[in-house]
Amino acid sequence: MFVLFPICGFTQDIYFPDSIRVFDEICILAKKDINQSGVKIIKIDSLIIENKILSDLSTLLSENSPVFIKSYGKGSLSTASFRGTNASHTKVSWNNVSLNSPMLGMVDMSQIPVAIADNIILYHGSASLSKNSNAIGGLIELNTLPVWKKGFRGEFASSVGSFSTYDNQLKLNIGNKTIQSVTKIYKSSSDNNFPFYNYDITNSSIEFRQNADYTKKGFVQELFFRTSEKSILSFKGWYQQSSRGVPGLTTNEVGINSIINRQNGDHVVYSAEYTWYGNKSKIEFTHGGNYQNFDYKSENYINGLGYLKVVAATSRSFSTYNSLSNKYKITDKTEITGRLNYNYHNVNSLEQIYNETYDTTRQEGGIILSLFTGEIKDFRLGVLLRQDFYDLKLSPFIPSVFAEYYLNQNFIIKASCARNYNLPGLNDLYFSPGGNPDLKPEKGYSIDGGIQNLIKKDRIAIQSEISINYSSITDWIMWRPTSMGYWTPANVDKVTAYGADCNLNLKYLISDFYFSHNANYAYTKSQNKTQSDINNDNSAGKQLPYIPLHSANVFSRVEYHKFYISYQWNYYSERHTSSAAEPGVLVSIYPYFMNDMAVGKIFEMKNFKLDLNIRVFNIFNESYRSILWQPMPGRNYGVQLLIKFK
Repeated sequence: MFVLFPICGFTQDIYFPDSIRVFDEICILAKKDINQSGVKIIKIDSLIIENKILSDLSTLLSENSPVFIKSYGKGSLSTASFRGTNASHTKVSWNNVSLNSPMLGMVDMSQIPVAIADNIILYHGSASLSKNSNAIGGLIELNTLPVWKKGFRGEFASSVGSFSTYDNQLKLNIGNKTIQSVTKIYKSSSDNNFPFYNYDITNSSIEFRQNADYTKKGFVQELFFRTSEKSILSFKGWYQQSSRGVPGLTTNEVGINSIINRQNGDHVVYSAEYTWYGNKSKIEFTHGGNYQNFDYKSENYINGLGYLKVVAATSRSFSTYNSLSNKYKITDKTEITGRLNYNYHNVNSLEQIYNETYDTTRQEGGIILSLFTGEIKDFRLGVLLRQDFYDLKLSPFIPSVFAEYYLNQNFIIKASCARNYNLPGLNDLYFSPGGNPDLKPEKGYSIDGGIQNLIKKDRIAIQSEISINYSSITDWIMWRPTSMGYWTPANVDKVTAYGADCNLNLKYLISDFYFSHNANYAYTKSQNKTQSDINNDNSAGKQLPYIPLHSANVFSRVEYHKFYISYQWNYYSERHTSSAAEPGVLVSIYPYFMNDMAVGKIFEMKNFKLDLNIRVFNIFNESYRSILWQPMPGRNYGVQLLIKFK
């Protein structure tokens, strides 16, 4: 069925009655936001979010979406790539505040707990253009939402796993129909000292992963106010501390502990939003900030001297994000939207050993105008115009066109064509040594098309989407080594990325058995089209490093009278580790299949619900790598408890 129905999840979940009683059918219809016409948008199923509530964002996305995650291991650096683009081409926001580092331009997904979001939405390609932060690859939007219920509610989740892994999260809700308060507290830690067989050194032997431990802890506070029947005011804050080791390579024959690297950090993110709903207008103002503070230290062991510091780097950044938008209904089927954006960044980077530093600011802003109409029967058309600026310079002008055609109520054909751009990160411009202040923004255009379908009959519901995409990006920024011994970036490459992705969300009831399946597949061809003048550089026309040609995942769950079994399957094809794309251990990583399983029971009480399960990861104890010379754990276990107070 997964092969015959490649499909996608939408905004609503489908639940079936856990009873032998059969009720009359009730059909609930809701109009899709016309501003989302012609683009691919996926909302992660709430069942999956609850299942991964103690995980980080990288784990959830790698196992339940077509987004590729490049991970150095649990708790270590993890970055995301949409449709063959770079990590800096993926944007992540929390309540309209960008989480991307203004220095690196990307986000470490391992540092974002799933617990801080109530819903997670993926905007592919041009779907992000209507937001504060546009993205060449895609936008991952994390939102928290109020539930206007009176009284007190709570939720506690805890898990214990192999390698001294502990995860805990507490959520408290209190309020009434006019005010709501939500408090979340969490902590995750692990020694992460798993055994592995080291095939990368001459004297192959079983070793234990060292200096890979991690800890992150934080809290979220949210306040929602219904200031009137037509307006909502909200304040949200998120604080987190983190500390982790940065493990060495498996090729280090002088001993893992000869080099010790460690990164510590903390960050504060806040958001304030005001929304007013009129008869024909919706006015929204958002303001937020993101403070990031990280310290990185590296020490080498020298005989007779002990450990000596070789790197002592600190980075500080503070960003503010502001937007004002007005959506106006000209008619029941035509809307016009205007949005103003203004963002400010201040960063400071210092390496104390060599006294290399930079301190700079950047201002960004722009205006967005869009018009979407459905006046023609069964047809929706949209036009979006965007003009941004940065540091008093105009960014490339961005026009976009979107279209949808409804063959019937449940079968949609969609297409879009858009231009886009990406600014260099501040490290690209000013990092010392190696920064290049003459870098130009990356520019490109993308074309998308797809078919979306919904089948719903009695006890079965299937939601599906098949999409094809093509992108061309010029002035691609790439860091390369120099004769001076350090690396520097340049606008040297042109890259084309094309492919297809398909998604499935399937739910059905057979007798007292409730089945839920979510499947994703992506074919991604991302090639360097530049004719290089560098000797022995045969990267032209080859697949970009660490982008798999094929990737797929399946999540399945079967429930019977409050008992359930869930199964997670992942697949990545061969990934090249260099642009040469030649076979061999030094430039490619073999494909792997990953299998996880959980068995659990739900206990329903008068005042609370308890969900207890046992999990087995890497069931077949597969030896695999996600990054070259970085091992991953074999079979391991965990026990998870979730309690919801009603």
